[in-house]
Amino acid sequence: MARWKLAAALATAVPLVLAGCGNNKDGDAAAAAGELDCHTVTVIVPYSPGGGSDQQVRRLQSAIEDIIDKKLNITYQTGGDGSVGWNALANAKPDGCTIANVVAPNIMTLSEQSGSDVGFKASDFQYVAWTEYSPNMILVGKNSKYSTIKDFIDAAKANPGKVTVNGVGATGQLLINEVQQATGAKFSYVPVSGGVGDMIPQVAGGHVDAAITGSSGLQGGQLHPLALSAPSDKFGDVPTFEEAGYPGVKLVTSWGFILPPKTPDAIVKTWNEAVQKALDDPKVKEAYDKLQFTVLHQDVAQARQYFEEQLEATKKALAATG
Repeated sequence: MARWKLAAALATAVPLVLAGCGNNKDGDAAAAAGELDCHTVTVIVPYSPGGGSDQQVRRLQSAIEDIIDKKLNITYQTGGDGSVGWNALANAKPDGCTIANVVAPNIMTLSEQSGSDVGFKASDFQYVAWTEYSPNMILVGKNSKYSTIKDFIDAAKANPGKVTVNGVGATGQLLINEVQQATGAKFSYVPVSGGVGDMIPQVAGGHVDAAITGSSGLQGGQLHPLALSAPSDKFGDVPTFEEAGYPGVKLVTSWGFILPPKTPDAIVKTWNEAVQKALDDPKVKEAYDKLQFTVLHQDVAQARQYFEEQLEATKKALAATG
């Protein structure tokens, strides 16, 4: 398989060669050079097909494959609110040949809950890049009886525990707790382990009243938002919780890529450069232009800083909601 040098396209970059399996360097030398010594790359998606994590990886797949001249083998390792997939990454060889999608605050919530032991610490992974973020939102089906966030909150206040909201495991619980604290309403939370791909049919089919998640829940056009956790020019007339009179709902959902702990810095940088180049691919940019995400461009240091900021925000939210 052909070798390529990302530095040839990026004049300021350190020359980092991605070689195919035919190179003869030993493992340490290959890692030091930032080489990916593998026929294919395994990409772990820790949630079900069709959800936000799957969508993020699929948007970038073709461009990344062209850049690194390797196929991405996408595998769904679901369960435990994402912990099954992230544990698989934590135990993978740190050679750059296994990478995973990552979601905030999901991975922070799993790792930081008091008394939890999910087999990894979020801080141990190597953060390649965060590619996008979205406000969290309350989503309802097209035929929902709730047309505004006030209708929704008023119904929950009038019928404590009767209005149902689904979300992704412990992270969804954190998000709905934040909404309850800000509004004084009481919901019945329905946890879903498989991710947004499993949440949408429940709400669209009328089995659950609403979902709380990022804008990936809008894919397919079956749901629409009542309120956002943060301002976004992508959503026109949809109010933030604060604008609707419920201040205190702040958390957003972010997606990115991580590598196993102890992956050499050169390989992390190689992957970061590949992701940044993929984000600039015309077809990828066109896809994002049609969606409701804010796209992020980060180097490795910025990716780590973003993780630390989201970790701190998650810790504060966990402490506030008990």
